[in-house]
Amino acid sequence: MDKKLQELLKAARFAIVGVGNTLVDLAVFTLLAQFLEVNVYLAQVLGYSAGTLNSYILNRSWTFQAGGRFFSPTLIKFLVLNLCMLGLSTTVLYLVYERGGFPKLPAKVVATGVTMVVSFLLNRFWVFGKEEG
Repeated sequence: MDKKLQELLKAARFAIVGVGNTLVDLAVFTLLAQFLEVNVYLAQVLGYSAGTLNSYILNRSWTFQAGGRFFSPTLIKFLVLNLCMLGLSTTVLYLVYERGGFPKLPAKVVATGVTMVVSFLLNRFWVFGKEEG
């Protein structure tokens, strides 16, 4: 398969998985922050963590088709990356929610959007960067 087509397929798969991760993240965040009135930042950490677990499983097996053991150096890189992305998304959430005065859910959407491109690039080239074949 053509290299450009392979990259487009990976990006499309990443986007599909990302939608699922975002739905998991938003569902947990909404349940905790809106309905149970948990602190917005704790809800952010827990929602993001649930989405991250979903992301690793699906991106490892489907998007990047990484081989090897589940608990591996790839998992460590993935966790480091996602801790950084959690820090970035929480910072953006703070800036948009606390400083910008946006409501919780729109602020969460902005924070999620900011991390998507950075996350794809780092997952593609650092976490799951080994070329197949």
